[in-house]
Formats: sequence, structure tokens, C-alpha cells
Amino acid sequence: MSIVIDDPRLEQLAQQLAAAEGTTVERVVRESLLSRAGRRGLTVHQRPLRERLTDLAREVDALPSRVPADRRTAEEILGYDDRGQW
Repeated sequence: MSIVIDDPRLEQLAQQLAAAEGTTVERVVRESLLSRAGRRGLTVHQRPLRERLTDLAREVDALPSRVPADRRTAEEILGYDDRGQW
């Protein structure tokens, strides 16, 4: 079964969310529907936790590493001197 979105605004919103989250429109729609169904108390059959965690680990590994905004060491930030005092 396929879902057709005839509302250009909804399609655009789904695409924007997917781009902002670095995922697909399909995943945005799936997560939205699952979330809403869960709030209504509907039974939602999900993949096993191990598979979901494996996918999450792959997504996290694919994220670009971020350089810390502050390149000082923890000691420098806290204000310690060479003797470990303030």
C-alpha cells in the first residue's frame, strides 16, 4: 500500500523535516504516525530493540564530528594554574 500526499504544503513540510533531521520523508512520516498512534494507545509493532539500536548506532557514527567551540583544556577553563590551584 502506498500513501499519496496531495497537499503540497504537507509534502514540503515533510521534506523540510527530513532535510533538517538528515533522514528520509518516509522515516519522518513513519515516526510521526508511530508517535501519534502511541499517544492514542494503539498497538504498534516495532522492530526488535537490537535492530533499532543498531540502526541508531549507524546514524550516530555517520554524523560529522564536531570540533568543540572552546579549544581550551578543562584545566584552562576552570582556571587552574601549573600547580593545580586557582
